Amino acid sequence: MSDLGIALLGSGYMGQTYAECISKYNTRGKLVAISGGRRAPGLAANYGVDYVAEYADLLARPDVDAVLIATPHSLHLEQVLAAAEQGKHVLVEKPMATSVADCDAMIAACARAGVTLEVIQTLRFRGTPARAKALIDDGAIGRVQMIRGQSLGQNYVIDTASWAALPENGGAFLDMGVHNFDIMRFWTGSEVHRVFSHVTTYGSVKAPGLSAMTQLTFTNGVAGQQWTSFEVPSAQLTTSQHRYIVVGEKGILDIDGYGKLHLSNGDSWELVWEQPAIDFIKRPLDPARLEAFFTQTQSFIDDVLDKRPPTVSGLDGRAAVAIVEAAWESARTGESVAPA
Repeated sequence: MSDLGIALLGSGYMGQTYAECISKYNTRGKLVAISGGRRAPGLAANYGVDYVAEYADLLARPDVDAVLIATPHSLHLEQVLAAAEQGKHVLVEKPMATSVADCDAMIAACARAGVTLEVIQTLRFRGTPARAKALIDDGAIGRVQMIRGQSLGQNYVIDTASWAALPENGGAFLDMGVHNFDIMRFWTGSEVHRVFSHVTTYGSVKAPGLSAMTQLTFTNGVAGQQWTSFEVPSAQLTTSQHRYIVVGEKGILDIDGYGKLHLSNGDSWELVWEQPAIDFIKRPLDPARLEAFFTQTQSFIDDVLDKRPPTVSGLDGRAAVAIVEAAWESARTGESVAPA
């Protein structure tokens, strides 16, 4: 195989993101067709590739080696199973699925078909979190002991005309939680042992899980805490979707996912790196925003072509969903819960 022929399923904001990445930034991969959603014909025309109305017809094409799935969360199971049945490699957006059971079915289907399954977790590839991981692996702060994270906003997608607001797609806590919990697993190199969480909605918006406070213990002894809310009234606390403090035995990292990375090994802070400004609305295709996405799509392409283990595997995607499920169960029972 020379270049990996990639079909894109989904034509919304993220569909456009991946069409741009594959067409303009990735090597050894080629965007060959687009399907799914009312904007798919126009998106295909913009990138000079074929529009295919039916997903089954997309999967039947011999020039399609892999499919990138950027569709509503509740559709991932059916779409991944169909791709595996046709022998196509799969890169699927987070959350991998809306339940652990669905994740298990996806993993099993891809294993039976002998195809690669990877899950998009772009926080691992973004500038400050990726550099933080390198510092941790290099021993800059010693053994990780504690992590505190916060992802705060003033609203979520609550327009009922949007698929993201529909309950079958898992809601805000799943959508953001898989980011939060995956990056903690990434930095600690460990699985979550138990979860204790309070998940609720405080305001009048009829959407579940807009606020959550979650305590986590990891199998290697790390203590974690994650505060997630889309109901914060003041913009003073909502300057970044992802902010973390990672405490090691001999140093601390202060990580703003969309800002600065600081390291302290004493009484002062050293600026390690700063993320160039990202404007999600006015400049969605700016390279500064796209870098994490095209870095992960390149990893997927290289993993498939070079027959490497998945960079972000189906098991990684499953683990993040399992932690969210455990947090919901903890909130329901008032007890700590071990992820499935």
